[in-house]
Amino acid sequence: MLVYLSDGYFYGMLAWLLAGGVGFWLLLRLRGQWRGQLKKLNWVNAGLSLWMGLALLTCVELYFALVYDASDSFNMTNVSRKWFALHVEPQKRDFQIKPGEGIRLRDDRDYPTQLSKDQRHLVFFGDSFTFAQGVPEVRDRFSNRVRAALEPPSNGRVVVSNLSDAGTDLHWVEGLMKVLFENGHRVDTAVYVLCLNDIETFHERHQTYYQDLSKHSPTSFLFRDTYFFNWVYFRVKQATLKDVRGYFSFVQEYYSGEPWERMSRKLDQMQALCEANGTDFRIVVFPFLHNLGPEYPFREAHQKIVKYCRSRNIPVLDLEPELTPFATKGLTVNRFDAHPNELAHRLAAEAMLRELLRDFSANGNPRPNGS
Repeated sequence: MLVYLSDGYFYGMLAWLLAGGVGFWLLLRLRGQWRGQLKKLNWVNAGLSLWMGLALLTCVELYFALVYDASDSFNMTNVSRKWFALHVEPQKRDFQIKPGEGIRLRDDRDYPTQLSKDQRHLVFFGDSFTFAQGVPEVRDRFSNRVRAALEPPSNGRVVVSNLSDAGTDLHWVEGLMKVLFENGHRVDTAVYVLCLNDIETFHERHQTYYQDLSKHSPTSFLFRDTYFFNWVYFRVKQATLKDVRGYFSFVQEYYSGEPWERMSRKLDQMQALCEANGTDFRIVVFPFLHNLGPEYPFREAHQKIVKYCRSRNIPVLDLEPELTPFATKGLTVNRFDAHPNELAHRLAAEAMLRELLRDFSANGNPRPNGS
């Protein structure tokens, strides 16, 4: 449990606790020795008050370091990095696409590299929504739920995989598809899980967005190397930085301008790439879950994506109508992480099985291609 703590933090905190214990003992001794000396006792009492305040902050810090277990949307805090170290890193597996080149994928089994002719390989591609940031168990994410629903009844004829990673984009997915096809890895059905902010890389403003955010990282050890104080630091920064506060308005704006034109051209290229390699290409559109409701501001963006897909004969599933009725139940990981939680993943999987994957029969056996 403590492997994620750096040596510097561990030994620094140990020294701080020892110093606090010694300081408390000294203050109590002085209080006994100076009994009846009012001025000196005032200093001792002030010291004890300060000690209690520091002790309280230390307890909060230790709670965030050892107990509090949560991710956040931008994964910038030490608490969120701790979550990844505890829940994601142990689940990662190496997938060698070709000798000397591969990726580390998050799953509970290896990526299938040998498929028989009668098997159909369904692969979900995407970013942190598909990766299931904030969801500790991979069995709870939508791709694994689809796998559990389709694979066992199919007697091995259906194989479901997930190739995704946090912080990736449409360019990454296209590049990964190219490498897979070039090296003989078969993908019969590719489902690209589109998150609305995938459009951000098609605007110059966001090409260096996260590098610019990193410039605001703390330099003082108190905010850089701790957990609670580091968490507070980034909460304040994200509440005050204009680029963070206006992030979603930027994304909304992009769907009515040149970034959407660029993104749609890239989707055209991906569809062509899949067709050239005999792969069925489909799209799932995830909404911004924390914005769902009657006044959801991205509904026009969803409509634009769906219209585009239909004009290109790309099977598409818009999850906004599927998830909005459950918005009041809470669909995000936590208050500070807007990624889909276990309920959202379950609802998404059910919608995919019901709507997007209807060419897979109820017992899990796929229909022949073209039927």
